[in-house]
Amino acid sequence: VEASLMSKLRKVKHEIKCATQQVIVSRTDLEGNIVYCNPTFLEVNSFRSSEIMKQPHSIVRHPDMPKTIFRIIWSIIEQGMPIQAVIKNQTNRGEYYWILMNIKPQKDRDNKVISYVSYAKQAPDAVIKKIEPLYRILSEIEYEVDVDTALQYLESHLAEEGMNYAQYMKHLTKNREFRCLCDFIKHSVLR
Repeated sequence: VEASLMSKLRKVKHEIKCATQQVIVSRTDLEGNIVYCNPTFLEVNSFRSSEIMKQPHSIVRHPDMPKTIFRIIWSIIEQGMPIQAVIKNQTNRGEYYWILMNIKPQKDRDNKVISYVSYAKQAPDAVIKKIEPLYRILSEIEYEVDVDTALQYLESHLAEEGMNYAQYMKHLTKNREFRCLCDFIKHSVLR
């Protein structure tokens, strides 16, 4: 058992990069369980569709990712608003990759949120270089104290920069929010 654990830990150290044209798409229910993912999601994460459907999206979350970021994401999307984030994910093989993810609530005719669609591309190296130290600090605070304290740290850090989280993401990514084909075919995804 110890040898297989060590093997998995070694694999986590191996980074993969998504091709620039690859767009990773997934859709979750209101609880964050995967109800759709595109072939790129399956390929990058080394899953078969049958393994991933109805699983929590956190199945691909890398353990280095601070919970603070997901608290922010959930607080925004539950209000029916979109958000952009830089995320470090882990594949089924234990490799990791960084993405620039846009998450948009999907609404019914009565404007009620019915699901969340995310689409992501490879995060630029310059963005990773800036965000990784911040995420490391947030994770350390979460480990040593708690998520609330990490969130307070992040808020004060951003206030010093004169920005909120959304402004920071735009600044960090140089406003690289991308248009995805899924914006135009979202109705077929919602069926």
